[in-house]
Amino acid sequence: MSLKSPAQRFRLAPFLAGVSLAAIILFGFAAPSASAQNFDRGWEWQNPLPQGNAISAVRFTSDQRHGWAVGADGVILHTTDGGFEWTSQHPRLVAALNGLYVFDRQRAFAAGARGVIVATKNGGERWTEIPTPTKDHLYAITFASDHPERGWAVGTYGCIIATTDGGETWALQKSSTRAHLFSISFIDKNTGLATGDRGRVLRTNDGGRHWKEVVRLGSQPFTGVTFIAPKRAIAVGYGGRVITSDDAGLTWEPVDVGMTNDLLSVYFSDQQHGWITGDKGVVLSTANGGGFWLPASVKTSPRLVTVFFADENTGWAAGSDGLVVRSDDGGLGWRRLTEGGRDDLADIFFLDGSRGWAVGAHGKILATKSAGKNWTTRPSGTTAHLDAVTFIDENNGWVVGDQGTILHSTNGGIVWTPQDTNVNVQLLGVCFVTNKRGWAVGARGTILATVDGGETWHQKESNTYAWLEDVRFIDDKHGVAVGSGGAIMRTEDGGETWKDVSKNLKEWLHAVAFADEKRGYAVGEKGIILRTDDGGLTWKDQETSLKTNLFAVSVASRDDALIAGDQGRVLATKNGGLTWETQPTITSSPLFAVVYHGGESAWVAGRGGAILRRNTAIATVKIPIPKIPPALGGGPPKLQSQETPQTMNLDDGDIPRAVPREKKPAKP
Repeated sequence: MSLKSPAQRFRLAPFLAGVSLAAIILFGFAAPSASAQNFDRGWEWQNPLPQGNAISAVRFTSDQRHGWAVGADGVILHTTDGGFEWTSQHPRLVAALNGLYVFDRQRAFAAGARGVIVATKNGGERWTEIPTPTKDHLYAITFASDHPERGWAVGTYGCIIATTDGGETWALQKSSTRAHLFSISFIDKNTGLATGDRGRVLRTNDGGRHWKEVVRLGSQPFTGVTFIAPKRAIAVGYGGRVITSDDAGLTWEPVDVGMTNDLLSVYFSDQQHGWITGDKGVVLSTANGGGFWLPASVKTSPRLVTVFFADENTGWAAGSDGLVVRSDDGGLGWRRLTEGGRDDLADIFFLDGSRGWAVGAHGKILATKSAGKNWTTRPSGTTAHLDAVTFIDENNGWVVGDQGTILHSTNGGIVWTPQDTNVNVQLLGVCFVTNKRGWAVGARGTILATVDGGETWHQKESNTYAWLEDVRFIDDKHGVAVGSGGAIMRTEDGGETWKDVSKNLKEWLHAVAFADEKRGYAVGEKGIILRTDDGGLTWKDQETSLKTNLFAVSVASRDDALIAGDQGRVLATKNGGLTWETQPTITSSPLFAVVYHGGESAWVAGRGGAILRRNTAIATVKIPIPKIPPALGGGPPKLQSQETPQTMNLDDGDIPRAVPREKKPAKP
């Protein structure tokens, strides 16, 4: 079988069944950056818009205009026009938010990581954190419709908390399980249901003073539950499982919905009309109380983890990469309320402060002439995963990717043409020093060189079978390539011959960058940071206490560098790596690429089409460095692990954009 680098494996890894809701709903929400933190973190979203973090819950008021969406990294979005325009709202302290309950256009509650509950009483102008008696992650929150002062929230390890004063104070309730609980529903102040991991369904008939396990079905989770009527209830879960009850949850019967997709959310607007959403863009709808379910699918097969309908026609769903969609025909057709492409981006390159390009999955190429304010999709002519991009001037650029793909542009990236390589391996890195002389590296030690701008490429002997992730040349003679197993290959003759200069390092190296002919940096898995002061001949370990995988490095000068990595990590140094400082970002998604020209001129890109730009001066927290310089070392690699100023043309093949219906003119 063919190998892929850890970054590639991470990009392509499927979500696993039976894991915590971090994977079920928030795609890594339990990462360190998802803990309570200040929101002002010095970055702004450029793609997707308004933001690209996963949405875990969406709810609207009865007027179908006012609503909120909450999600990973403290996201709170608010709309007053049915979702066509969204604004961000920020509590002073934020955490990953998973559950949402909306009373009206003024009052709403959200629950999330480490027992956080926040509430607003003024339409979101101010969100207040409410003390709770738990540090367990909370996944869902609800209130009794007949007694709105009564409410409940559920979370990890069977945690259930309740309020009897409208959410002002919360107290623990004793559940009958240690399984994670993902959803909760009450038909009145007494009768409630909660569902969770390992096929659990819990029931109470006394407002939660006593909870009893009524269902334990298999190893996969039930992710959603709701009452349809006083006696009728429904629960959905992984593997296409749907069960219903006609005695308020005492007994349950399975329902065959004709699919095995993971089902993640269920909602009924009345006793007849209901909807279920799940992975791969699946949407099921019923008009007879769940007796028959009609399948539909949303274009691009997004993971939809939440659904809400205001009536039998108008509804919203949301999920991965900040996507929010709307239906006005009862769930048969869906249109997008958010902007921007959501294909993973593997690399980003800026020639100067304005002109930039990004490449990634499914042959995606984006271009900007406005420092990223507007991004335009450029046709690549391929569906191969594109891994790296570089430009030598405003006209000449190259992109490399899977299946030996090399593309070349002579007009600033407007048109791309393929170049013949005579190889069929994954190409991961590319570097040019003139518009004629360049190199590409990739799987199984592949090194290609050209002296005519890529009209012809010639394979060179690399003396390694490592996966070479990146390559940089200081001049037309001296270059360095890095890759798997700590591989560091160096050439002094323009790539004709290569020498292995790695020593004792086993961690996978993902990226290398040089500031001048002597000073360079390389980064890789488990937080490894290396520095060279002799043009790559020898390397010293600058290991920090951080063990997160680092995927990219960019240098503004010999002492000024920026690193991007897993869990939204960004590290900076101003002193050549004597100390590395972390910059809190506004996402915990993996960041596979970074561009840094100094000061605020910085961009990062990664999972779900994320592009973020620095918008303030760096504000950092120092990560301590060991007093004794560590020796190079490590264990065996762990491989498991023309644009317009008003619009963004990023959505070729994407879900159609929703457009507000025009109001009929008033009669004279």
